[in-house]
Amino acid sequence: MATKVISFFSYKGGAGRTTLLYNCLPLLLNEHIKPTKEAPVVLVDMDIDSCGLSYLLGVQADQIHEDACVQYVLSNGVDPNKSRVEDYPIMKKLIPVGNPLGYADNEAVLFLPAKDNRNVKAENRSNYDDDNFEKHMESFVDACKKCNLPAVIMDSAVGNQVTALVANHLSKLIVCCMRPTIQFVEGTARYLQTQDSDNATVTGYRNCILVPNVVPQGEVVIDNLKYPSYAIKRFYQIFSDFIEDRDEMEDWQYNTEMLDGDTFGIPAVPSFMWREGQLYTQKVLDDNEKLALECYRKLAGIIAKL
Repeated sequence: MATKVISFFSYKGGAGRTTLLYNCLPLLLNEHIKPTKEAPVVLVDMDIDSCGLSYLLGVQADQIHEDACVQYVLSNGVDPNKSRVEDYPIMKKLIPVGNPLGYADNEAVLFLPAKDNRNVKAENRSNYDDDNFEKHMESFVDACKKCNLPAVIMDSAVGNQVTALVANHLSKLIVCCMRPTIQFVEGTARYLQTQDSDNATVTGYRNCILVPNVVPQGEVVIDNLKYPSYAIKRFYQIFSDFIEDRDEMEDWQYNTEMLDGDTFGIPAVPSFMWREGQLYTQKVLDDNEKLALECYRKLAGIIAKL
């Protein structure tokens, strides 16, 4: 089976992207991918400024090897010409994180973290054309493919940051999340319209799942307009026009299943506003959390089938 390469992406910060990934992963691992120690899933924290996934997984600085963090790979790459996990020195230094993700086999999920306060080698990370970051990260992804690993899952940075471009260019599947507000929805649509598959490293079609995230529950009236019904209508309109405009680009496939059904997107979880959590491993959930968990489960199923 081919290695799935997945990027969790948001155009703007504050979309809840990392928490979305953190809650989808247990469902993907336990109900769909079912990795093993011999064929592990590899997670990558591409957000080198905030290191959000590294923090959520409880990874401490003293656990991270200087030559086994995402900044090292972006600067140096790896030799992708081996076919076994054990033949790659970097693989031996990745951090097992299955248990924190609710998966019984801790070593079936390996993590390439971002090291806090460590820059990549280039003086200017925004000078994308002059850097080899994508080539270097591609060598790491190719190594995972050579070893027939089931998936490489990246927590992207936001917008046009270099590491976001790298993650999205290398991925066949992009999970694109946004809050259901004007700046997120319209900004994301405009951003996606600028993305040209000719710039991507991967070839052939790519899937992009549109995910409204942190969606408030309950009704409110603003300027005589009833929410969430107005916001949902506006969301559909913006992305329907956008997808129709891009119909001629056969290598882009937009999935809108998270817009459909009884629940629009992923409900906001009030407790996450204070402390990010993981619903799959919690024993007691309130009604809102149960609904959110089912929406995470729906998204995991969509990811698994694409």
